[in-house]
Amino acid sequence: MSDVYRDPTPNHLQDLHDAVVDALTSLTDKISVPYGGLSKEDPRWATCLNTPEWQLAMLRALREVDPLIQQLGERWARTAGILGATYTQLGTAVGISRQAAAKRWPGAVPPSDPGPVDIEIAGGTGRVFYDPESGTWAWIAQGANGAGAESDDDAAHTSSEAAAAAAGAFLAANANIKETG
Repeated sequence: MSDVYRDPTPNHLQDLHDAVVDALTSLTDKISVPYGGLSKEDPRWATCLNTPEWQLAMLRALREVDPLIQQLGERWARTAGILGATYTQLGTAVGISRQAAAKRWPGAVPPSDPGPVDIEIAGGTGRVFYDPESGTWAWIAQGANGAGAESDDDAAHTSSEAAAAAAGAFLAANANIKETG
């Protein structure tokens, strides 16, 4: 039990189940080619439920549910984060860990202290910083051998630690290696 919501009761879950089945049935009734447009009063409607055509139309309707759930989850997780929810709370709400919530919705919870972090590794230097536009952490670094790089736009680091690890790997790979001989 959370201090911000109550867990659904079995009756609540049954109501949700019934509403989802009703919505899917409504869409299936519309997209089923042989049975589309039949009213529930039509005697043929009751028999259409026992045909492969109607069942396949139901599967097609069901295919729309998961992307919708993911989109709505993203919207409400980001809104909750902006309004002050933590990744721990987001994870608890959907039954996953804080880390899994941060991975599922990177940037949904703004960091409490988004200041940059400077690092020095293997003779090189780097800076890890929060990018409020993308809601992720990024890095820029110059190795001891003079090579410079920054995090890819595609790299969505959900924490300063993850960005620092990526920068550190770059710095370690670009250390000033002295030749022995």
